Amino acid sequence: MRLDLAERLMCPRRHDATPLVVLTTEVTGRELRRGMAGCPLCRLDARIVEGDVLFTESSDSWPAVAVHDTPPGHDVWMPTLDRLIALLGLAEPGGSVLLTGRYARLATELARATDVAVVVMWANLLLSADESVASVRRLNTAVPFTAATFRGAALDPIDAGTDILDPLTSFAVDAVRSVAVGGRVVGTTSLARPDGLTELARDATEWVAERQPISAPIALRRGYSSPS
Repeated sequence: MRLDLAERLMCPRRHDATPLVVLTTEVTGRELRRGMAGCPLCRLDARIVEGDVLFTESSDSWPAVAVHDTPPGHDVWMPTLDRLIALLGLAEPGGSVLLTGRYARLATELARATDVAVVVMWANLLLSADESVASVRRLNTAVPFTAATFRGAALDPIDAGTDILDPLTSFAVDAVRSVAVGGRVVGTTSLARPDGLTELARDATEWVAERQPISAPIALRRGYSSPS
Protein backbone atom coordinates (compact mmCIF):
# COMPACT_ATOMS: atom_id res chain seq x y z
CA MET A 1 0.00 0.00 0.00
CA ARG A 2 1.29 3.41 -0.93
CA LEU A 3 2.35 5.54 2.03
CA ASP A 4 0.02 8.38 1.07
CA LEU A 5 -2.91 5.92 1.12
CA ALA A 6 -1.84 4.51 4.49
CA GLU A 7 -1.92 8.04 5.87
CA ARG A 8 -5.61 8.25 4.91
CA LEU A 9 -6.69 5.08 6.72
CA MET A 10 -9.70 5.75 8.96
CA CYS A 11 -11.52 3.70 11.57
CA PRO A 12 -14.62 2.13 9.95
CA ARG A 13 -16.60 1.87 13.19
CA ARG A 14 -19.63 4.05 13.80
CA HIS A 15 -18.19 6.79 15.96
CA ASP A 16 -16.61 10.16 15.24
CA ALA A 17 -14.40 10.02 12.14
CA THR A 18 -11.01 9.00 13.51
CA PRO A 19 -7.78 8.43 11.54
CA LEU A 20 -5.98 5.18 12.28
CA VAL A 21 -2.55 5.48 13.88
CA VAL A 22 -0.13 3.60 11.61
CA LEU A 23 3.13 2.09 12.84
CA THR A 24 5.46 1.00 10.06
CA THR A 25 7.86 -1.93 10.29
CA GLU A 26 8.82 -2.33 6.63
CA VAL A 27 8.81 0.33 3.92
CA THR A 28 10.10 -0.10 0.37
CA GLY A 29 10.40 3.15 -1.53
CA ARG A 30 6.98 4.80 -1.25
CA GLU A 31 5.23 1.52 -0.37
CA LEU A 32 4.26 0.39 3.12
CA ARG A 33 4.78 -3.37 3.16
CA ARG A 34 4.33 -4.27 6.82
CA GLY A 35 3.02 -2.52 9.90
CA MET A 36 0.14 -2.07 12.30
CA ALA A 37 -2.79 0.34 12.39
CA GLY A 38 -5.09 1.10 15.30
CA CYS A 39 -7.92 3.38 16.32
CA PRO A 40 -7.08 5.51 19.39
CA LEU A 41 -10.79 5.85 20.15
CA CYS A 42 -12.20 2.30 20.06
CA ARG A 43 -8.96 0.24 19.94
CA LEU A 44 -9.87 -1.55 16.70
CA ASP A 45 -6.66 -2.69 15.07
CA ALA A 46 -5.42 -4.08 11.77
CA ARG A 47 -2.26 -5.67 10.43
CA ILE A 48 -0.59 -4.53 7.23
CA VAL A 49 0.95 -7.55 5.51
CA GLU A 50 2.59 -7.30 2.08
CA GLY A 51 0.76 -4.01 1.59
CA ASP A 52 -2.70 -5.42 2.36
CA VAL A 53 -4.82 -4.32 5.32
CA LEU A 54 -6.19 -7.16 7.46
CA PHE A 55 -8.62 -6.14 10.17
CA THR A 56 -8.26 -8.45 13.14
CA GLU A 57 -11.90 -8.40 14.23
CA SER A 58 -15.31 -7.46 12.89
CA SER A 59 -15.75 -3.70 12.71
CA ASP A 60 -19.51 -3.69 12.33
CA SER A 61 -22.65 -5.58 13.30
CA TRP A 62 -23.04 -7.63 10.13
CA PRO A 63 -21.56 -11.13 9.88
CA ALA A 64 -18.55 -11.83 7.73
CA VAL A 65 -19.35 -12.25 4.05
CA ALA A 66 -18.89 -15.62 2.41
CA VAL A 67 -17.79 -14.65 -1.07
CA HIS A 68 -17.63 -16.77 -4.18
CA ASP A 69 -16.92 -16.30 -7.87
CA THR A 70 -20.18 -16.41 -9.81
CA PRO A 71 -23.40 -17.16 -7.93
CA PRO A 72 -25.80 -19.54 -9.73
CA GLY A 73 -28.31 -17.79 -11.93
CA HIS A 74 -26.16 -14.71 -12.61
CA ASP A 75 -24.98 -13.70 -16.05
CA VAL A 76 -21.37 -14.17 -17.11
CA TRP A 77 -20.71 -10.52 -17.99
CA MET A 78 -17.19 -9.38 -17.15
CA PRO A 79 -15.78 -5.84 -17.24
CA THR A 80 -13.04 -4.94 -19.70
CA LEU A 81 -9.93 -2.88 -19.00
CA ASP A 82 -10.26 -0.25 -21.75
CA ARG A 83 -13.92 0.38 -20.92
CA LEU A 84 -13.20 0.71 -17.20
CA ILE A 85 -10.38 3.20 -17.84
CA ALA A 86 -12.73 5.28 -19.99
CA LEU A 87 -15.68 5.15 -17.57
CA LEU A 88 -13.52 6.13 -14.58
CA GLY A 89 -11.87 8.94 -16.56
CA LEU A 90 -8.32 7.69 -15.97
CA ALA A 91 -6.67 9.29 -18.99
CA GLU A 92 -4.19 11.03 -16.67
CA PRO A 93 -1.94 9.05 -14.28
CA GLY A 94 -1.81 9.41 -10.52
CA GLY A 95 -4.17 9.13 -7.59
CA SER A 96 -6.00 6.01 -6.48
CA VAL A 97 -9.21 4.09 -7.21
CA LEU A 98 -11.38 1.57 -5.39
CA LEU A 99 -12.46 -1.64 -7.15
CA THR A 100 -14.97 -4.22 -5.89
CA GLY A 101 -16.48 -7.50 -7.08
CA ARG A 102 -15.74 -8.40 -10.69
CA TYR A 103 -13.94 -5.09 -11.24
CA ALA A 104 -11.26 -6.27 -8.78
CA ARG A 105 -10.15 -8.84 -11.36
CA LEU A 106 -8.74 -5.95 -13.42
CA ALA A 107 -6.80 -4.43 -10.49
CA THR A 108 -3.28 -5.38 -11.58
CA GLU A 109 -3.86 -4.56 -15.25
CA LEU A 110 -5.43 -1.23 -14.33
CA ALA A 111 -2.57 -0.25 -12.04
CA ARG A 112 0.02 -1.06 -14.69
CA ALA A 113 -1.86 0.62 -17.55
CA THR A 114 -2.64 3.89 -15.75
CA ASP A 115 -0.03 4.36 -12.98
CA VAL A 116 -2.92 4.60 -10.52
CA ALA A 117 -2.84 2.96 -7.07
CA VAL A 118 -5.68 0.44 -6.66
CA VAL A 119 -7.49 -0.65 -3.49
CA VAL A 120 -9.60 -3.81 -3.72
CA MET A 121 -12.56 -4.75 -1.49
CA TRP A 122 -15.56 -7.13 -1.74
CA ALA A 123 -13.60 -9.63 -3.81
CA ASN A 124 -12.52 -13.22 -3.39
CA LEU A 125 -9.47 -13.70 -5.55
CA LEU A 126 -5.72 -13.87 -5.33
CA LEU A 127 -4.01 -10.82 -6.77
CA SER A 128 -0.51 -10.65 -8.12
CA ALA A 129 2.23 -9.15 -6.00
CA ASP A 130 1.95 -5.78 -7.77
CA GLU A 131 2.87 -3.12 -5.22
CA SER A 132 0.32 -0.72 -6.72
CA VAL A 133 -2.57 -3.00 -5.65
CA ALA A 134 -3.67 -3.35 -2.03
CA SER A 135 -6.62 -5.29 -0.65
CA VAL A 136 -8.68 -4.65 2.47
CA ARG A 137 -9.91 -7.83 4.16
CA ARG A 138 -12.35 -8.78 6.94
CA LEU A 139 -14.30 -5.57 6.46
CA ASN A 140 -17.53 -5.53 4.48
CA THR A 141 -19.73 -2.52 5.22
CA ALA A 142 -17.46 0.52 5.22
CA VAL A 143 -14.50 1.95 3.34
CA PRO A 144 -11.68 2.57 5.86
CA PHE A 145 -10.32 5.70 4.20
CA THR A 146 -10.99 9.38 4.78
CA ALA A 147 -13.40 11.35 2.58
CA ALA A 148 -12.22 12.17 -0.96
CA THR A 149 -9.39 9.61 -0.89
CA PHE A 150 -10.14 8.12 -4.32
CA ARG A 151 -10.46 9.68 -7.74
CA GLY A 152 -12.94 6.97 -8.68
CA ALA A 153 -14.64 3.76 -7.61
CA ALA A 154 -16.17 0.75 -9.40
CA LEU A 155 -18.89 -1.07 -7.44
CA ASP A 156 -20.18 -4.56 -8.13
CA PRO A 157 -21.97 -6.96 -5.74
CA ILE A 158 -21.59 -10.16 -7.78
CA ASP A 159 -18.76 -11.77 -5.79
CA ALA A 160 -20.56 -11.07 -2.54
CA GLY A 161 -23.70 -13.05 -3.39
CA THR A 162 -27.27 -11.77 -3.20
CA ASP A 163 -28.39 -12.36 0.39
CA ILE A 164 -26.66 -9.38 1.99
CA LEU A 165 -28.28 -6.41 0.29
CA ASP A 166 -28.42 -4.15 3.35
CA PRO A 167 -24.69 -4.16 4.17
CA LEU A 168 -23.82 -3.84 0.50
CA THR A 169 -26.07 -0.78 0.20
CA SER A 170 -24.35 0.77 3.23
CA PHE A 171 -20.99 -0.01 1.69
CA ALA A 172 -21.93 1.69 -1.59
CA VAL A 173 -23.01 4.85 0.27
CA ASP A 174 -19.70 4.91 2.15
CA ALA A 175 -17.79 4.30 -1.08
CA VAL A 176 -19.32 7.47 -2.54
CA ARG A 177 -18.10 9.40 0.52
CA SER A 178 -14.56 8.18 -0.16
CA VAL A 179 -14.54 9.54 -3.74
CA ALA A 180 -13.42 13.11 -4.41
CA VAL A 181 -15.86 15.68 -5.75
CA GLY A 182 -15.89 15.43 -9.54
CA GLY A 183 -14.64 11.82 -9.40
CA ARG A 184 -16.38 9.01 -11.25
CA VAL A 185 -18.32 6.12 -9.73
CA VAL A 186 -19.14 3.12 -11.93
CA GLY A 187 -21.67 0.50 -10.87
CA THR A 188 -23.32 -2.58 -12.30
CA THR A 189 -27.04 -2.23 -12.90
CA SER A 190 -27.74 -4.80 -10.19
CA LEU A 191 -26.75 -2.09 -7.69
CA ALA A 192 -28.94 0.98 -7.21
CA ARG A 193 -27.10 4.26 -7.71
CA PRO A 194 -26.42 5.85 -4.29
CA ASP A 195 -27.31 9.45 -3.50
CA GLY A 196 -24.72 12.17 -4.06
CA LEU A 197 -24.09 11.22 -7.68
CA THR A 198 -25.20 12.65 -11.02
CA GLU A 199 -25.68 9.90 -13.57
CA LEU A 200 -23.80 10.45 -16.83
CA ALA A 201 -24.67 7.34 -18.81
CA ARG A 202 -26.19 3.86 -18.50
CA ASP A 203 -26.59 0.69 -20.55
CA ALA A 204 -27.81 -2.84 -19.84
CA THR A 205 -24.80 -3.73 -17.66
CA GLU A 206 -23.37 -0.58 -16.07
CA TRP A 207 -24.02 3.01 -15.05
CA VAL A 208 -21.45 5.77 -14.59
CA ALA A 209 -21.97 8.86 -12.44
CA GLU A 210 -20.06 11.84 -11.09
CA ARG A 211 -19.57 12.71 -7.43
CA GLN A 212 -21.32 15.94 -6.55
CA PRO A 213 -20.34 18.48 -3.88
CA ILE A 214 -22.30 18.57 -0.67
CA SER A 215 -24.17 21.84 -0.39
CA ALA A 216 -23.11 23.98 2.53
CA PRO A 217 -25.81 24.30 5.20
CA ILE A 218 -27.72 27.54 5.29
CA ALA A 219 -27.46 29.27 8.65
CA LEU A 220 -30.80 29.85 10.32
CA ARG A 221 -31.20 33.27 11.89
CA ARG A 222 -33.77 34.39 14.37
CA GLY A 223 -36.11 36.98 12.95
CA TYR A 224 -36.08 40.42 14.55
CA SER A 225 -38.68 43.15 14.52
CA SER A 226 -37.88 46.63 15.70
CA PRO A 227 -40.10 47.86 18.50
CA SER A 228 -42.94 50.08 17.28
